[in-house]
Amino acid sequence: MQAPGVCTLSVRMNLRTLAPTGALLLGLAALPLTGCDSTDTSDQPATLRLDVEPMTGSDAFQAAQPFTVNGMTAELDIAQMYLSGITLLHEDGREIMLMADEPITVRAQDENQTEIQHTVEKRYVLVDADAGNTLTSLGEVPSGRYTGVRFLLGVEGLDNRIAPEDLPADHPLAPQTQTMHWNWNAGYVFLRFDGLLDIDGDGTVDASTGTPRDPASGQWRMHVGGAANAQTVTLNQSFELEGGEMQDLHVQVDLNRIVQGLDFSDASKRWCMTGGCQDVVDAAKANVQAAFSIHGVHGHGM
Repeated sequence: MQAPGVCTLSVRMNLRTLAPTGALLLGLAALPLTGCDSTDTSDQPATLRLDVEPMTGSDAFQAAQPFTVNGMTAELDIAQMYLSGITLLHEDGREIMLMADEPITVRAQDENQTEIQHTVEKRYVLVDADAGNTLTSLGEVPSGRYTGVRFLLGVEGLDNRIAPEDLPADHPLAPQTQTMHWNWNAGYVFLRFDGLLDIDGDGTVDASTGTPRDPASGQWRMHVGGAANAQTVTLNQSFELEGGEMQDLHVQVDLNRIVQGLDFSDASKRWCMTGGCQDVVDAAKANVQAAFSIHGVHGHGM
């Protein structure tokens, strides 16, 4: 078996017509090298996927399964969020933003609520934690060493004021995500938690009876949106991407950490639709950076 990166020289000799040693060596020197197997992939791009794993503390999150948050038993049926502007931070100083495979032009509304045409160019990832890990292709990226990654939790600018129905069905911002969209004016929900809490302390979540914010109801809702509430996350952790390979950048998000410090015994903290609950929104925003971490890069070959 030939060792990687080693070139072999294949020569056929007829012993009956073997030339003198000197002539033979000169002949060998003139022969071309054949069978070279170069495995130098430093100039080849890597094929990258983003693997976002939802956690509750040190445990993998499971939808509709109990976990403890801020000392209270809880369940989440829906836990979703938008990531955008994903940017790889190369050790040579380059910042490589990963754009959509194809820009798409759709209707949008400007700040005066006038309908215009707008092109969506950024790559978006809808993290659907209630479905388990979210694995998204990011395409080809330069190989090499990186010092971290940066992204936005949210949808920025005119991208947040588009008509979702104009997008292809498989686009992350498309109509099938209407549960993550209010309207053209309000835009997208950046972060959504829907579930139940154990408000009577018996260790079992309570039913969604009564009206929102009713002290007797176990309903738990947190829907964060609005341009001012988008949050930039920077993960400063070194990793290397090998050229010619498919690799997964494994990122974990701790759902517990996002709501750390909220006192859910206070009914006003259990129901937040962005408006009228800025204290809850601000708490979540302050926690977002610490909720994400890079768990590593996992290769799959090609």
